Amino acid sequence: MKIKTKKIIIVLLLLTSVFINAQEAQINFIKSAKWEKVLKKAQKQGKLIFVDAYTTWCGPCKTMDKKVFTNKEVAAFFNENFVNIKIDMEKGEGIQLAKDWNIKAYPTLLYFNKMGEIVHRVVGFHKAKEFLTYSKMAIDENLMAINLQKRFDAGERGSAFMYDYLVSLRLGYHKELEKQVSKDYLSSLSNEDLLKKENWKIIKYFMQNPCTKSFQYLVNNIDEVAAVNGVEEVNNKLYGTIDEQIKKWAYWRGDKPFETEKENNLFKFLQASNYQKSPILIAKILVNRHKRSGDTDKYLAVLDHMIQFNLVSKSTDKLQYAMDVINTIKSDVAWAKALQWLNIAENEETRIEHKARILEAKSKILTKLGDKSEAELAALEAKKADKEAEKAGTKIHYIPAIKMIVGGDPENN
Repeated sequence: MKIKTKKIIIVLLLLTSVFINAQEAQINFIKSAKWEKVLKKAQKQGKLIFVDAYTTWCGPCKTMDKKVFTNKEVAAFFNENFVNIKIDMEKGEGIQLAKDWNIKAYPTLLYFNKMGEIVHRVVGFHKAKEFLTYSKMAIDENLMAINLQKRFDAGERGSAFMYDYLVSLRLGYHKELEKQVSKDYLSSLSNEDLLKKENWKIIKYFMQNPCTKSFQYLVNNIDEVAAVNGVEEVNNKLYGTIDEQIKKWAYWRGDKPFETEKENNLFKFLQASNYQKSPILIAKILVNRHKRSGDTDKYLAVLDHMIQFNLVSKSTDKLQYAMDVINTIKSDVAWAKALQWLNIAENEETRIEHKARILEAKSKILTKLGDKSEAELAALEAKKADKEAEKAGTKIHYIPAIKMIVGGDPENN
């Protein structure tokens, strides 16, 4: 009996220990403290200051709080190196601090030296591993944003430095400055320099305009670029950059003048180029043009040919085109055509989380077509797929994030 009792006590102690350790895995935030008091505490302890600048309505802020700040490695790093504070930027002194600190989006994670200067900034939701990598930059003299800015202002322009500097601009959500700096740097490179491996990371992550001479030189010399940086990686980058620009034009809503000249220049370049993927990209531009002009018949005809001849290979792209039809065209013929595309996408898709989205779209379009029983069946299948994805940990959550690879070899981070 005594032995049995001892075993029970040991089990209870172990469970208690596990519970306590779980509780301890969190950043120790100071709440409701005045900024001046936080500064004095940091100066006394000789630590940096970490500020979680949040709002009560910010969903990604809550996710960071629940899933990232409770990570064991994250908590240990911040508790060791920082005085940590949470500030609601829409209450009390947070209102003025948001202006002083030039906060434009949430969550904004700020890193201060003990004198109260911002030395580093990270904006947006990031998973624990990424967030820890980005935060470690704040204690690295070579990577903290304030020092990188000083080096840039002093005229430093080496490729390794420029990559780190551009990363800091992206993490800090300095969109316009990042765009200008990357444009200036890339346009300053000779054709020979564009082909050098040392510049590839900057090209890969920061060259976003397919209408520049530099980008089009890379497309026309794709074999040379691929020989240095890998066929798949180069193909993905070059095609992805052009495709992303075409998608931006597809979602033009008229609040600004359309970039007609820029689109025409890209169209002519693709027509003249020997680039293997020019036909699909030209077709996508034509789809956009027919959609903008309101020529529904041509829009559907080109789109249907693209899908039937497998020029649209990704099921997620087929889904997007179908959703465009569902949301912008009121026609049974168009909806029936979109349903065909969704059926093709459903048969091709093996990832349960994406199949759930396809089934949701099918339910919507079947409802529009008046097929209530099939619509209900598709909706049930979508819910079932969603549950499977949730169980597998692959469910798609629409949380905005700013992704970036920091330092070293991007493929090994």
